[in-house]
Amino acid sequence: MDKLPFSFFLFLVCCYSHFASAQCYNALFNFGDSLSDTGNVVLAGLPYGMTYFGHHTGRCSDGRLIIDFIAEGIGLPHLPPNTASNASFHSGANFAFIAAPALSFDFFHRRGLSQGLHVNASLHEQIDRFQKLLPSICGSPQGLSTGAIFRPANSLLDSCRIPLAECRDFLSKSLLVIGEFGGNDYNTGLFGGWSITKVSSFVPHVTRAVAEGIERLIGLGAVDLIVPSVLPVGCFPLYLTLYQSSDPTEYGRRTGCLRRFNALSWYHNAALRRQLDRFRKKYPAVSIRYADFYAQLFDFVINPLKYGESRASNY
Repeated sequence: MDKLPFSFFLFLVCCYSHFASAQCYNALFNFGDSLSDTGNVVLAGLPYGMTYFGHHTGRCSDGRLIIDFIAEGIGLPHLPPNTASNASFHSGANFAFIAAPALSFDFFHRRGLSQGLHVNASLHEQIDRFQKLLPSICGSPQGLSTGAIFRPANSLLDSCRIPLAECRDFLSKSLLVIGEFGGNDYNTGLFGGWSITKVSSFVPHVTRAVAEGIERLIGLGAVDLIVPSVLPVGCFPLYLTLYQSSDPTEYGRRTGCLRRFNALSWYHNAALRRQLDRFRKKYPAVSIRYADFYAQLFDFVINPLKYGESRASNY
């Protein structure tokens, strides 16, 4: 990913947030899939890591990811994967896993799609890991020794336990990035032979799972969240190869992307934005920012010269 100009990533970050100049954060926490996993699933060998780190780091990239640029932009170190041993998580942690879906494996098992599953690390399981790690990050020595970091939940806002003042204060000064989520859920159905129409029925389930995850994090004390959209997958080389068509109307006139697959992404993003709008009204003291990766990647496809690439480049 480092082969794309830094200005592209800066544009992605700044277009939906001005946090770098307006806010000082204690920590950065990330939940997601291969777009932001920094080592929970280790990918070895070249080209992984070759353009920046000089060695593989577990990132699904030849260099840095967008979450790395966000961390640099707010003056924090690159996020260690939450599975790292002997790592300090006081400045943040990454709970993303390559191939992670938003939904639980059980959702796909019930639909006969078990073969398309790879990593049992749904959004809610990532948040479970986050909750287990929190006491070691923001709890006092006394609280850790007595186990008095959390009190029992008394509402559906948090499905497990709610942190006491120490952790709530810590999270109120932290930035959380949730997603993107959904791409692997839809891939599981599409690569399992389901039609786009059938896979589109996943959208309410996926966006509801993301919304429930956001609400869990708010219940834990998060007040500053970024929620990215899914990408226009009809522009991905994999989809263009697997689902190529002789019908020119299947493709966008300006982009050359597969319109029906981008329509699925658009449907997801519209449903996700409705969920976020609902939360902004419900939690007016919480900042929930939508990161429109969909629109920005479209602009990159349509105007590659603006980002220092030629139209002949392959992505």
